[in-house]
Amino acid sequence: MSAATPEPEARHDWAEDLAHERLVDFTRSHLAAAQHAAAGAEAATVQLGFVQLARDLTGGPTP
Repeated sequence: MSAATPEPEARHDWAEDLAHERLVDFTRSHLAAAQHAAAGAEAATVQLGFVQLARDLTGGPTP
C-alpha cells in the first residue's frame, strides 16, 4: 500500500494566505498605532487634570 501524497496547494489558496497575512500585519500595525495614540491621550488627560487641580487648590489660573 502506498502512502497518499498531498495534493499541491492551489494557486488561489496561496494568494488567499498571502492576503490574510497582509491583512493581519496591517491590522496589527494599526492596533499598535491606536494603542500608542490612546496612551498619549491618557497622558495628556492626566496633565490637564493636574492643571485643573492646581487651579482649584490655588483659587485661580496657574501660569
